[in-house]
Amino acid sequence: MVEMSQNSLAEEYQSEVPQPIAPQQRPLHNPRVKVLPKSLPVSKFEKCLMTVCGVVIVVMMIWTINVTIGVSATQHQLQDLQTRVTQLKSDNTNHRQEANELLSRSRLDKIAKKSGLTLSNDKIRNVDK
Repeated sequence: MVEMSQNSLAEEYQSEVPQPIAPQQRPLHNPRVKVLPKSLPVSKFEKCLMTVCGVVIVVMMIWTINVTIGVSATQHQLQDLQTRVTQLKSDNTNHRQEANELLSRSRLDKIAKKSGLTLSNDKIRNVDK
C-alpha cells in the first residue's frame, strides 16, 4: 500500500508541477489610441508676426484698389485726348480742303473775270520753300 500511496502522491505531485506558461499572444497590430490634438499656445512673436502680416495685406489691398482707380482715370483721360486729337485732325483736314478749294485756279479765274482782271501766265512764278 505504501507503493500505491506513493504513486498517488507522484500523480498529485505531477499534477502540481506548473505547466510551462505560454507567452502571451500579441495582436498583429497595436490598437491606436485616438489622441485629440491639444492647441499650442501662441507666442508673442507669432502674434506680432500675424498682426504685421495682416496690416501689410490690408495696406497692399488698399494700395491695389487705389492704383486701379488711378489707372482707370488715366485711361479715361487718354481716351478723351485721343478723341480730341482725332477731332482736331478731322478739322485740319477739312480746313486744308477748304483752303485748297479757295486757292483753286478755276475759282481764281472766275473771281478775276468778275472784277475785270486778266491773268498773264508769263508773269507768274511759283516759289516753294
